[in-house]
This record gives sequence, C-alpha cells and structure tokens, in this order.
Amino acid sequence: MPKMFVVADMSLLDPKPSWKSITVVVSVELDRERLDLVNHFKRSMRAAKEVTQCYMVTGEVDFVLVVTVEDVEAFYVFLKKKLYNDPNVRKFKSMINLDLVKFEPRTAV
Repeated sequence: MPKMFVVADMSLLDPKPSWKSITVVVSVELDRERLDLVNHFKRSMRAAKEVTQCYMVTGEVDFVLVVTVEDVEAFYVFLKKKLYNDPNVRKFKSMINLDLVKFEPRTAV
C-alpha cells in the first residue's frame, strides 16, 4: 500500500455566507496555446483574488474559472482587468450561479 502524505489541512466555510456575493463560472478560450502564453494566463489567474478556482481543461475551452465577487459591477471590473485586457483571451462565457445545489469537496476515492 502506498504511503499517503498530508498536502494541506483546511477548513471549509459555509458556502452560503451571510455577506452578499455572487459566484460566476467562466469558461475561457485562449487565442494561442504557446506554453509561455498559457503560463502567463495561469499566473494571472493565481494572482487574481476574485478567482477561487481555476482549471485547465480539455475540450472546447481551455480554462474554467470560479469567480466570487461582491456584485455584478465587481465582476465587470474583474473582466476588464483580467480577461478583456489579456490579448491572448479569444473569448469567454460567464454563468452566474443562481442556486448552490451540491457542494461536497473531497479527495478522490
């Protein structure tokens, strides 16, 4: 049996906090997939406080983001700063969360 190592110890907060916020799922398609440009986008998303999750994925899009912001205006500021401003972002689609149906973070079984 392989040895298991603890990577992190974390606390989970109530996903429906009492303060006002919106969660937006954003799919992003890059214009070019050169390694330096992909890495630049990854660094930009890691540095963005609004991005709570970022996945590089296969399929029709290159990345899927989970963005949590105070309101739609704050989301628009994020879009202008991080996506509209990046010349390698070809297009993106935003989906605003209406209802949290299931939230069960866990490791693979």
